[in-house]
Amino acid sequence: MTTWDEEFRQLQTEFMRGGPARLADIDEALDRLERGTAATLADLKRHFHKLAGAGATYARPQISVLAKDAERRCDELLLVQGQPSRADVAHWHEVRDGLARLFMEGQPANEGAEPPPAVATLHEAPVDSRARLDVLLVDDDPDTRRLLRSVLQHEGIPVREASTSEDARAQIDERLPDGLIVDVRLPDGAGYAVVEYARQKSDSDTLAVLMLSAAGDVLDLAEAIHAGADACYTKPAEIEPAYRKLLQLLERVQADVPRVLVVEDDEFHAAFARRVLESAGYAVDVCSLPRQFSEHMSTFQPELLLMDVNLPEISGYDLARLVRQQEQHAALPIIFLTSEVEMESRIRAAKAGGDEHLTKPVHPALLASAVAARLERARFLKTLLHRDGLTRLLTHASFMEQVQQVIDRRWRTTTGPASLVLLDVDHFKGVNDAHGHQAGDRVLATLAGSLRQHLRRTDIIGRYGGEEFGVLLDHLTPQDARRLIARLLGEFATLDHSAGRDDHFRVTFSAGIAGFEEGYDRHAWIDAADKALYAAKASGRNTVIVSGETAPDR
Repeated sequence: MTTWDEEFRQLQTEFMRGGPARLADIDEALDRLERGTAATLADLKRHFHKLAGAGATYARPQISVLAKDAERRCDELLLVQGQPSRADVAHWHEVRDGLARLFMEGQPANEGAEPPPAVATLHEAPVDSRARLDVLLVDDDPDTRRLLRSVLQHEGIPVREASTSEDARAQIDERLPDGLIVDVRLPDGAGYAVVEYARQKSDSDTLAVLMLSAAGDVLDLAEAIHAGADACYTKPAEIEPAYRKLLQLLERVQADVPRVLVVEDDEFHAAFARRVLESAGYAVDVCSLPRQFSEHMSTFQPELLLMDVNLPEISGYDLARLVRQQEQHAALPIIFLTSEVEMESRIRAAKAGGDEHLTKPVHPALLASAVAARLERARFLKTLLHRDGLTRLLTHASFMEQVQQVIDRRWRTTTGPASLVLLDVDHFKGVNDAHGHQAGDRVLATLAGSLRQHLRRTDIIGRYGGEEFGVLLDHLTPQDARRLIARLLGEFATLDHSAGRDDHFRVTFSAGIAGFEEGYDRHAWIDAADKALYAAKASGRNTVIVSGETAPDR
């Protein structure tokens, strides 16, 4: 593993090797400056600005001083919309030649200067992400274990093995794995119990779980999902699809690493920010062209923006204003990282919706600390904004937003089934009237907990309103969804709720299911599920009905 000193020296070398390309940009701007256009002067200013910042970042102070002097004169002329004199152009040529000499000589850093300390003082530099993952295989068939072990180890993922339910529980107690593959039938009991045992662990939210069935019965699939598995496959025929699915789920676990989008057109500033943040454990994407910003936002879905101010075509301030106009990004942290130190730039950053203003060159530990603090606060605010306080499920607005995202993916690339479920607690007003509102709240919280426990972690669950819940089951047909929800209904109906020592009661719910159909928008899909729910309640409640069908599933 390379040290931070080694990485920094490598970045310095790359910066110095990039000098001729920087000078070519300056030469082109100077050549066009004879036409005296403001755009050309602004371009020249931007080229000097980037060199001034990069020189300071990479401990090349003479480059920074020369470039900063040239940038200052460009700023003065742009401020008054003035035209450069012959003396100005001659001075800029002198600066350009001085920069060329420094790049050619491979200008040494300051005497005794050291690279900024590694970020590992705040965060341990991560090892290869796959090396941190491990998978527990629970199957009494040694051939199945050997096959899965070989493909997983080929991917660099450590594997533990168990052949019985008892052994599996002991290993889960020792350390919860990142991935779990369990046969539905084990010598000392059902594999479903192992999955349920793992799901009861407090930190099992990101656990990826697959089950294997020799019979390939559809009931095994429904029972596996009911127990908390993400999917169920037939062995040995579907071993390869099973491990591919596991890798996909494990990648989603890794995707939970905080995502930072660096908006920076200077490749050397971007490289510095990437190295610092990746060494602190963040996933980093770089957007170098503002015209591609929307695409990066859509595909990467960052949790924080690290924004340069001087960008081609549009300033970072204007780009931040565009972000703040979008309701879903109201709480997205924006940190400006720029060479501008004047108070005016800080005021402009605040007015544009920025959360912080850091000046280049920035100390790596300061950059990592600022990002960590803003992310922590943003995630807390996101929880307050997007989670219902009673049930800890998504709020109505957040649930609807997730539904829209699934529809958008269907329009773009994703294929396959998807089912939308609306559930409503039966006679809930009667529960409140007979047992009190606190008892009613406990019923809602219990149902929410049951949904979280028995549905896949990839399923989207929200409190749709009042005593009504919404569930989006991606990649599940309406028929499979009905079997799953019917099992949940049956289990929930047997639970004893208490409103006091001698006040016990039971509650049921009704559910309507609508599969996604081509041409559906969000309102049409919700409306189809709502009509199915209405049909379920009209048929006597305590049942599940799929859109387009009339016979209840009891």
